[in-house]
Amino acid sequence: MRPDALNELVEALSRRAGLDRLLTPHMLRHAFASNVADAGGGLDELQTLLGHRSPWSSQPYLHTSADRLRAAVDRAASPRLWDLEAVR
Repeated sequence: MRPDALNELVEALSRRAGLDRLLTPHMLRHAFASNVADAGGGLDELQTLLGHRSPWSSQPYLHTSADRLRAAVDRAASPRLWDLEAVR
């Protein structure tokens, strides 16, 4: 399938669905990558799923949100907890 044909198909389907904004395959790719990242996927996983040679090519697909940043901090073990566990 030609890339132009795919673009036309996705745009026609978004019109048919009555969306306020026309979608493109690239927008769907960004949404997929963001969903993988929001679900906890790492940069290496995005790289593989998107077919990039370098993880740096996948980085623009990550859209940082306050919720994702908070979750990352919460996942990191606190050194204070290590000290408490050693005392027990």
